[in-house]
Amino acid sequence: MLEFIKYASVAFTATTAVVTGWMQYEKFRLDGEWQIDTCTESADLATYEGLHLAWRVFLSDDPLSAPVVGNGEKVEEAFQLIPARARFPVSFVGTKEINRVSLTGRFEGSRRASTGRFELAPTLTRRSWTGYLPFYQRNVNVLEGTFALTAGNARGYARAVRLLNGKPVEAAPFVCEGPRIMDVEEIIEVAPVEPEAPSAADPSET
Repeated sequence: MLEFIKYASVAFTATTAVVTGWMQYEKFRLDGEWQIDTCTESADLATYEGLHLAWRVFLSDDPLSAPVVGNGEKVEEAFQLIPARARFPVSFVGTKEINRVSLTGRFEGSRRASTGRFELAPTLTRRSWTGYLPFYQRNVNVLEGTFALTAGNARGYARAVRLLNGKPVEAAPFVCEGPRIMDVEEIIEVAPVEPEAPSAADPSET
């Protein structure tokens, strides 16, 4: 009898641990088209606060927390659509964990490229019972978090919304307010530099 109780206790403990871990594991997929909006909250210069940019990207990930990859282009500045001929590409690579997505992006520009880091998490307003089923993969429609760009040391709020036929699946309008709206390229161009000592003219410039 004692032997049976011992094995039953071990089996119950193991089952409880497995069920609890499974219930806490948020399984979600990122495959598909997304729009990523950013709003700069701080930067090297205060006048850059309020910068809004948006990218449209296609993300792909493995079902079990494997690397995330994506490609797309910048589509908006200051909530205005950018003409197709002026859109610059962006590429992403990152990881998906239990309840977090980390993305590193390379943003091409007219003169140079910049890089950025996104830390995002799925927003869960409710979860149906199917979210607990083994091997069930749930699509997430909204990711929220923070970003940091090398251009102007810009940092702030970021949101990614899934698109279906080019339209957001579910999300309130993105809000970004500030004293002035500027593009990342403009940040790069007008960033202050240290004065250099006078030197002989470059022959190639004469």
